[in-house]
Amino acid sequence: MTDVLHTTRAAYDAVADLYASMFNDILETLPLERALLTAFADLVRAGGSRPVADVGCGPGHLSPEMIALARKAHPDLRFDEGSMTAMDLADGELGGILSHFSTIHTPPGDLPDVLTEFHRVLAPGGHLLLGFFPGDDPEPQAFDHRVTVAYRWSPDSLAEL
Repeated sequence: MTDVLHTTRAAYDAVADLYASMFNDILETLPLERALLTAFADLVRAGGSRPVADVGCGPGHLSPEMIALARKAHPDLRFDEGSMTAMDLADGELGGILSHFSTIHTPPGDLPDVLTEFHRVLAPGGHLLLGFFPGDDPEPQAFDHRVTVAYRWSPDSLAEL
């Protein structure tokens, strides 16, 4: 996974400014996405006051340059660079994880390790909102994402994991 991680980070670093400018205000044009995120936040709040991690998202998408842009845009929030398979968090620390299209570049064989780590850091009853590209094939399918290779998953296959 290390080679894929470096390739993905480098690809996002190369387009960080363009990517951030294209998607910075995207939720203003997507009312259903906003409603979904609001519902997720409400679920997490109802479960207590535990923190939420926005993993690989917005724009702090996956790369050091994206994180630098996110820190500049939101200086009051904490941003860390890390690994989805080894988060610097205690067991059960989080009330929620938002992983909005941040696992799409993870090779299928490595995704179980990511989900295991998400499970480790989520508190019992915590919530995961996982955005991904759906596919019809039961096996994950690689496709040419504009930045770097990504994978489509059938919802049933992903739910099994």
